[in-house]
Amino acid sequence: MSPAISQIDLKLDEWGSRLFNVSTETLPRPRRSTRSPLGSAKPVSPDGRLSTSQARATYVRQKLQAMVRRAPQVVVKLVRAPKGMKGISNNLTYISRDGQLDIEDQDGQVIQGKEAVADLKAEWRDGGTPILADSTMRDAFHLVLSMPTQTDPLSVQRAARDFAMREFSGFQYAMVLHTFETDPDPHPSPHPHVHLTVKAAGLDGIRLNPRKADLQRWREGFAEALREHGIEATTTSRVHRTTHERWTVRHLHDQTTQAKRLDRQKRVTHMPRKQREVMHHYEQVLKTLARSERGEDRQLAVDLVRYLEGRGRTPEPERGRGKDRER
Repeated sequence: MSPAISQIDLKLDEWGSRLFNVSTETLPRPRRSTRSPLGSAKPVSPDGRLSTSQARATYVRQKLQAMVRRAPQVVVKLVRAPKGMKGISNNLTYISRDGQLDIEDQDGQVIQGKEAVADLKAEWRDGGTPILADSTMRDAFHLVLSMPTQTDPLSVQRAARDFAMREFSGFQYAMVLHTFETDPDPHPSPHPHVHLTVKAAGLDGIRLNPRKADLQRWREGFAEALREHGIEATTTSRVHRTTHERWTVRHLHDQTTQAKRLDRQKRVTHMPRKQREVMHHYEQVLKTLARSERGEDRQLAVDLVRYLEGRGRTPEPERGRGKDRER
């Protein structure tokens, strides 16, 4: 690697990691070759993942490329947490549609029918840390992992399975695939999605206590699992996808590199502090890419400018998706 490229990677690491809040806490869990025993939940080390500037720079490039390609946005929602066994019982009944849809547990076993679901509830109530019928504690967490319409439902299910195996090893969980065709609800969601309910207490007594970084890691982990199953997916917040500033690309007739210069045309507008910060990071990333000796970096800068100007808008079928309720 040439020194110039190395300097570009350092700058992309510096500003791109700030832009996307890259840290070991938000990185998806590494792939496991085999499943860990249920009773051996332990904190998972990133194992050196993105431990170098070059690796983080590559990660930033991949995130930006997915943005300009308008890759589908992963949705991972943490909905109301069931409290007490009554809450968990109602939740398992709800996601399985009272036994009409198959539940898959942490061991890959398939639970079919109302009687089998009742047995699963008893197992959750008495297994590991017992759960009282009534409680003020969050005894489980209910996640919804969703993708746009026309995404292959089985790939969504497989990705959710891999994600759960990596992220919740050592915990009891139940997952159910909902599709427009198979969901018996009178008004099924058109988006294929998986309901994933995880018992808060692991079999070793450690309790889940999700924070903002955990939710971002879950999004990244689900997106990575989808890509491993051939489904293009990415995770960017709304503040990363909008801007109130204009950019232009000016071609400099340099005899050596034919470099492109990026100029920002500021608008007089009242922009929230967070958005100003994001745009400053974008500015530094764009300038870094434009100075790169790599043609693909300079092209990425141009594509990103077009994206930020609004010429890379979300396709019509996916607009308003956030308003849909994943039932």
